[in-house]
Amino acid sequence: MQWKNNRQDKKMKNLQRILSALRHEPVDRIPVTGFLTSVNKELMERCGYGWDQAHYDVEKLVELAAAAHNYFELETLKLPFDMTVETEALGGKTDIGSEDTLPQLVTHLYEEPEELTFDRDLLNKGRIPVVLKAITAAKTRYDGEAAVVSSIVGPFTLGTRLYGMDNFLIWAVAEPEKAHTAMERLTRLCMMYAKEQEAAGCDVVLIGEAASSGDLISPDTYRDIIMPYHRELCTSLSVPSITHICGDITGHLPYIAESGMTAISFDGKTDVEKARVTLKGKTALVGYVDTMSTLLHGTPDEVYKSSVDCINAGVDLLCAGCAWPAHIPSENIMAMVRAAREN
Repeated sequence: MQWKNNRQDKKMKNLQRILSALRHEPVDRIPVTGFLTSVNKELMERCGYGWDQAHYDVEKLVELAAAAHNYFELETLKLPFDMTVETEALGGKTDIGSEDTLPQLVTHLYEEPEELTFDRDLLNKGRIPVVLKAITAAKTRYDGEAAVVSSIVGPFTLGTRLYGMDNFLIWAVAEPEKAHTAMERLTRLCMMYAKEQEAAGCDVVLIGEAASSGDLISPDTYRDIIMPYHRELCTSLSVPSITHICGDITGHLPYIAESGMTAISFDGKTDVEKARVTLKGKTALVGYVDTMSTLLHGTPDEVYKSSVDCINAGVDLLCAGCAWPAHIPSENIMAMVRAAREN
């Protein structure tokens, strides 16, 4: 394989291209991005270590996060890689995972909304200081060359982890007063952590909201229980926010348009034409090359065609539809990059 290094001037700087696309401004070509975790086994081999060795080490975290930019020419580097940083800092027991798997929370922490309490000292706990230092280091090394994308777990998804998925979904439907009490606290936590990532130097904040999927909740639940808090969170930030929601969110689209998020990252279950029409000029579209059937199991030609289809459908920034499994072939990622460069 011919490995490339992206240390050269472009017609538009990568960061400029991404920020312009997020603002609905003209770009020389569509950006090809990795706003979600973008590391495969070959990149781990190139760096000499895997996910499990990078989570707690600033230098390794930055190097592995930047590998898809350095070797595949993605225009982003994204860190951290998993969704347990906040829960671990709050005291949650975490299975750290392996080279093939990301960390997972072992069990939820709380039974009632009021049990979640925190102050700014939370920012000194667990892996949060590692993430913040890594953001600063990445910004120093890659400023302009690649967009430094940090991430938080969104308030609703964080709630399902801290209080348990079943409990939190029941509250959202049957006990909305409990859901609102929890969401108020969760949103304050998210805002505090996201603003600290801003201060550390990130260019974009990715908000992971898998539990807001239309496969799990109704559009009315999104409108009533989640959207007001997304709006509070996203409008509090001074950098662009990209919210990732898996599954079919077609019914959520009118309320996403009111959420204040800069962009929505989605997968192929969502009606992209409705997304384009509903969100035009309000919320940029990020996606949505199928992660499993195409990027993981498809051929480079299939990846290229799928990427061109996404571009023609009207996405503003090309990206995988979800985080990469570790065994995605490098040739498939390079085919996605090539499609963005040639179309």
